[in-house]
Amino acid sequence: MIRDWFDSRMNAIWNRLNKYSTRSGLASEIRNNWMQVLYVLGIILMTAGLVNAVLQPVDMSYIIYPASGDQSATETGIDALALLIGAAGVYLSYLSGRQTTKSRMVNFYLTISILMIAIAVYIGIYVLSSK
Repeated sequence: MIRDWFDSRMNAIWNRLNKYSTRSGLASEIRNNWMQVLYVLGIILMTAGLVNAVLQPVDMSYIIYPASGDQSATETGIDALALLIGAAGVYLSYLSGRQTTKSRMVNFYLTISILMIAIAVYIGIYVLSSK
């Protein structure tokens, strides 16, 4: 009796979650392609320097560790953020080339993408000059 009540409540919760996850495009993409999402996140973290930050831990009082060979965990997060901003800028520039119906959207996408790429490059140069 208790198990039936618990199973019915859990099924109701799962049905409600599935109903909400199928509405959103991003949530359904992540649910359907979770292995690809993990793969992309792994590539981003490896490119940002996660292995270096784990194998050579440094003093966490620095946001950006001044030595050129070492890297703190927060610096890894900053590098990952710069990579994501730059990749989003490149994707928006790709979308600006595909937009053929609204010329204002082409200019909007291109302007935002150039700004995002410039912000990512600025973050990268700032981190590099801080070392």
